[in-house]
Amino acid sequence: MRSFSTCYIAIYVLFLLLAGRVSAYSQHTDSLRILYNTFANASIKDRIRVGQDIVQWLDKEGYRVDSLRDVNSLPDKEFEIKVLDWTTRYLFRLEFYAETLDAASELLRLSEAASDTAAIINGYYFMGFASQRMGNMDHGLLYAQKCYEFCLSYHNEEMTSSVLNNIGNIYMVNGQDSMAVVYFSKTLEIERKLGRKENQAIRLGNMATAYMKLNILDKALACALEGLEIDLLNEQRPDRLAIRYYQAGEVYMEMGEYDNAKEFELKALEYFKAANSEYGQSIVSDAIGVIEIKLRNYQSAIRYLNQALSLAESIHNNLLIQKTCKNLHTLYRENNPALSLMYYERYTALKDSLFHADNQRQLNDFQVRYETAEKQLEIERQQAEIKQHRVRQLIYIGIIISAALLLSLFAFIIVLRTRRNRELAEMNVIKDKFFSIISHDLKNPAIAQRDSLLLLTENADKLDANTVSAYYRQLLRSADGLVDLLKNLLNWALIQTGRHIYKPSAINLVSALQSDIDVVKSMAARKEVVFEATTPPEAIITADENMIVTVVRNLLANAVKFTTKGGQVTLDIFLSGREAMHCVSTTYIVSVTDTGAGMTPEQIQNLFRIDRKQSREGTAGEKGTGLGLIVCKEFLEKHGSTLHIESEAGKGSRFWFELMQSPNS
Repeated sequence: MRSFSTCYIAIYVLFLLLAGRVSAYSQHTDSLRILYNTFANASIKDRIRVGQDIVQWLDKEGYRVDSLRDVNSLPDKEFEIKVLDWTTRYLFRLEFYAETLDAASELLRLSEAASDTAAIINGYYFMGFASQRMGNMDHGLLYAQKCYEFCLSYHNEEMTSSVLNNIGNIYMVNGQDSMAVVYFSKTLEIERKLGRKENQAIRLGNMATAYMKLNILDKALACALEGLEIDLLNEQRPDRLAIRYYQAGEVYMEMGEYDNAKEFELKALEYFKAANSEYGQSIVSDAIGVIEIKLRNYQSAIRYLNQALSLAESIHNNLLIQKTCKNLHTLYRENNPALSLMYYERYTALKDSLFHADNQRQLNDFQVRYETAEKQLEIERQQAEIKQHRVRQLIYIGIIISAALLLSLFAFIIVLRTRRNRELAEMNVIKDKFFSIISHDLKNPAIAQRDSLLLLTENADKLDANTVSAYYRQLLRSADGLVDLLKNLLNWALIQTGRHIYKPSAINLVSALQSDIDVVKSMAARKEVVFEATTPPEAIITADENMIVTVVRNLLANAVKFTTKGGQVTLDIFLSGREAMHCVSTTYIVSVTDTGAGMTPEQIQNLFRIDRKQSREGTAGEKGTGLGLIVCKEFLEKHGSTLHIESEAGKGSRFWFELMQSPNS
């Protein structure tokens, strides 16, 4: 992240770029300020005379005032507006910002009364610009927004470019560099269209600064050097060249090329001195001071930073003062802590005065208005094209709509066919599975039971009591398996046909499971498997009792089924509290763990696929269909829960799920 100091260095460049012309002072530069103050305080009659003196002074100094020479042909009010317009421009160029703000305010008052749109735009523009130069960013943004709205209303493309460039700078001062690039790109596009080379150089310089702050240094350097080349080829004005050299120097400094940076900054300082720009000399002196710190030339750094601070104080610019105090604080931090603290306190005192708390809101509001205006302009352009090509476009639209309808119909048919084919395929899988269960899993146990009973009937008098008892136990196991199969088959069929109705209510899960726990204990005991149940005294949940009991019974039966003699099956039910959005959400976790055969990842992946054979024999040859877990999964999904599986081949398995505690518990 860039340091605060580096960011503001870039900002000052932007303000210079926005400045337009900062012409060299003559030995009579203060004369314009004196003349303006006289003009502002004169009576209506004397204003015309003082205004003529201003015109003569501007003409004598070589400023562009051709439109003001024939003053006798202009009405008094129009003459006053024109005098104020040009005076405002040159007060700003001569860096008399307080007088600029006053003159622009008076220009705005007179031009609004005369409905002079061009003068109104200039008034708002220079009020905003002068406010920025004086460090009042909130007012600078406010006036810039008003200027932009007038430019849009009256389609003034030239001033739209200037004010967008100005607002881009404000976004960058506020640290929103990406948005600044958007505005600079837009205004550069306008200037290329208008062919105004001087302004193109300004926009390129601003983009260089924004890219530098975004750490896109290759683009930053390319923009800075292109802007410098334009000014060298077209107009070698000291202030313009100073800005360009300063800009390139800043990028070189950010790239760590301090010797190149210092060379460019010294050239910038030379040109700013030639232009008598205290503002420019202040920011460049500060930049050279920072470079000297990097090069460890501390005495030179002190000299340049003190010079920057003195110049900033002379023009009463809090933004420049704040930046230089920050750099002096850094310079003295190790060797003179007391002096460093003094500069830091001054820096922090100024820090919050540059932008008020509602500045971000103003920026956001303007962004919305800007985007809305851009969309409105685009709509107007589209409407104009529609009027010119209405018939052709209606034909095209008709063709496109017809084609779209046909394509949509075709796509709809394909979707229906695909869906139908998928449903048929699923139905075929279900049908095949159903017939497989009927023909194999259900038929074979029934036949085995019939054959066993037939054998008992025919040989009852020949069999001893132990053999008969063994047959009975085998028949009982077969009957138990058949009952479980029928239950799962029935549940599965009801789910597939949508006839299994979910009926939740508040139940005590522990008491609801008690009879099934007793049955599972007996099953485990017959296989010599240890069974343990760790449950709270009660667990009040909201659930469909039949579904949840079926789920737990199936999981426990499976655990016993796949656990060998001497293994262990464990049922755990416990509370699990979660905190979300300052509210405690309590759930019960139901966990069934065994030390049995376990599963491979592939077996786990296919557990819930009806089209894959997942049934495995238990450790004692128990049969199954694989339907039980599918039923468990679908019953839990109706409760908004998920069946989780943790297993490893040969090391057992753990099946668990969560249920929400009843709010009435």
